[in-house]
Amino acid sequence: MAEHKLAQQYRDYWDKGADVYDEIVNTEFATDTYDQWNAILGHLLSEKRNLKILDVGTGPGFFAVLLSRMGHQVTAIDSSPEMVARAKQNAQKYNCNIKIIETDIIEYKTEETFDIVISRNVTWFLYNPVAAYQNWYGMLNDGGQVIIFDANWNLFLSNPQEAELFRKAKEEAIDQGYLPYREEKDIEEGDQLALTLPLTYVRRPGWDSEMLKFIGFTKIQVHEGFDAGFYSTGEKILNRHRPMFAIVAEK
Repeated sequence: MAEHKLAQQYRDYWDKGADVYDEIVNTEFATDTYDQWNAILGHLLSEKRNLKILDVGTGPGFFAVLLSRMGHQVTAIDSSPEMVARAKQNAQKYNCNIKIIETDIIEYKTEETFDIVISRNVTWFLYNPVAAYQNWYGMLNDGGQVIIFDANWNLFLSNPQEAELFRKAKEEAIDQGYLPYREEKDIEEGDQLALTLPLTYVRRPGWDSEMLKFIGFTKIQVHEGFDAGFYSTGEKILNRHRPMFAIVAEK
């Protein structure tokens, strides 16, 4: 597969945000957000140990470190060199043995197979989500699961009704003291890149569930309502109309 024509722009965008996201995940490590995610993942993984897990789009490595500390064998991949560098730093900081690889997260393939393929806030930024989901299916052991955490973060860019809801929510959030975590020019750049990506134009998780079923996944479950505790007051208002979901599908 030839590299996507905007692949370098995508990498540059995440490289520029590496320090910001590293600060965010280190706050998560130091607060009860860590315990909340530990409980959520423990429940979804049925409290199993020593699973082989592929963390796709690891960023600064929050899920990779958390899952490693839960007793799993973790391989973490990301296409951003700066994110990979932060992930390696955090793996060392928290004394975790994690295989961390810089690679295109859509094209990545390996002869190795996994019990779990997991991602957090990544799939919205896939330029070819169908290819990614097919690859993940191929890398799973029989009975393995894909676990996708995400939200309709950018539906407001393509849907006028969602745009109006988001505009009002953002105004109210700012009135309540919400401060964006990236500079306005970076947010605008992210919005422009989102307009080049297919999942900006579909309502999820319905789209994902149908595609995963088509690819061959079974026992597809969708979980919602678990993210409110992660947010500040302003963030709760901002994300009122775009709650996070978790999709769990079995091979």
